[in-house]
Amino acid sequence: MTTPAHPVPRSEIAATLQTSRELGPDYDDAVAASLAERLDHVIDTRIRERVAEEVDARLAEDGGRRGRSGNTAAIGVTAFFSLLFGAPATGYLAETAGVAGAALLWLGIAAVNVVVLVASRRSKARTGTRSGIPLNHP
Repeated sequence: MTTPAHPVPRSEIAATLQTSRELGPDYDDAVAASLAERLDHVIDTRIRERVAEEVDARLAEDGGRRGRSGNTAAIGVTAFFSLLFGAPATGYLAETAGVAGAALLWLGIAAVNVVVLVASRRSKARTGTRSGIPLNHP
């Protein structure tokens, strides 16, 4: 593991605490929010760096074999959520808007699924993979 690239300097934390003391309790929330925002940014940056390192390491380990089914997963997730949200929405729309409303809902859901399928096939044709990762990735 590498050392953090963007740590919050102790001097910045000390300055924030000093500012809080100088401004008094009326500004505690604002000072705390400012420090929390800075810490959130640092934490987000560290997480992104660690995830990128982990992804690179795993791709190097398996020669890029992982992730080839990324768009296949997108199709599966889209289908799953289509059913998950479509079924209760059908019941609701059947009562409120009738059969026409339910039919229109499923036409929309089908259209979204077709768009995801077509986009995944175009991505596969354009890159030679299903996930956008070249097959010969180191």
